[in-house]
Amino acid sequence: MTIAVCAITEQGRRLAEKITAGLSSTVLLSNGQGVRSTIEQAWDRYDGLVCIMAAGIVVRCIAGLCRNKRVDPAVVVVDDRGEHVIALLSGHLGGANGLAKEIAAAIGGRPVITTGSDVSGHTALDLWAEEHGLAVVNPELLPELGTRLLDRGTLKVFMDGSWKLPLPPDFRGCARRQEADVVIAPQGEVPNSALWLLPRCRYLGLGCRKGAPVADFEAALDDLQRRFGLDPRSVAAVASIDVKRWEPGLRQFAEVHRWPLRFFSKDQLNLAGAPSASPTVFAKVGAHSVCEAAALLAAGTLGKPAKLIINKVKWKTITAAVAQREE
Repeated sequence: MTIAVCAITEQGRRLAEKITAGLSSTVLLSNGQGVRSTIEQAWDRYDGLVCIMAAGIVVRCIAGLCRNKRVDPAVVVVDDRGEHVIALLSGHLGGANGLAKEIAAAIGGRPVITTGSDVSGHTALDLWAEEHGLAVVNPELLPELGTRLLDRGTLKVFMDGSWKLPLPPDFRGCARRQEADVVIAPQGEVPNSALWLLPRCRYLGLGCRKGAPVADFEAALDDLQRRFGLDPRSVAAVASIDVKRWEPGLRQFAEVHRWPLRFFSKDQLNLAGAPSASPTVFAKVGAHSVCEAAALLAAGTLGKPAKLIINKVKWKTITAAVAQREE
């Protein structure tokens, strides 16, 4: 987590130096161009912003910058004396709550946490989903579901038959999707009032010609969506053969989608039991299959069984296959 610290007064700057010295990956920003300009320039460059000043100043500076909880940085406000450390924005997914506690411990201040689940002791839905590899399909319902949990004390959760996740004490399993507050399923109908959590259980295996541009990877993904209904939000990672490790188009494709990249040797791929075998590919890289074998190996690396749900598809410069991890 990269963190930028800014302060206005001399007293605040001394406190900022103390915070910067006590936390890793932290930089102290110059305030020469004014507070608003400093915060605006840091907004997309850092995972967290620590502002040592009045909360009102920070609110006015960031009001036009906020987009959503998945992309906004953590914002923590500290008063000049270091007595109160306020998690102002992106408390859960952004990490502001944890950052506020860490700073408070470092300077002897008091963390101020206002997120409902932390105050009440209930499960934070967004954090729980992230911890279990679940993508939130309809995040606009998160505030409503959080309120429902606070008001009722419990949420009813339906899990598709192939998924058996341990539920926290304030979640109750239910047998029908129509009754559920939260539905965990890779596909199917979901009530309009229910939060849909999509398991990131699919692994995209890729082969490519040397120098294949990122646009070709994106076009292949679009085609997989259109022809096979692949939801990119269900993809956990992409995989290929190790000789493609430095292909810029492949690396850029994974980076844009924030997907981890995994690589396997030809010997590993040849043990994967992929259904398709290509003499041409074997002659070039020594593996009978790249995309199918890489997808199967990536999906099975957590010790879970895996199955191929989209067999090898070929385009001019790309081949792709998709395997699904089974619970």
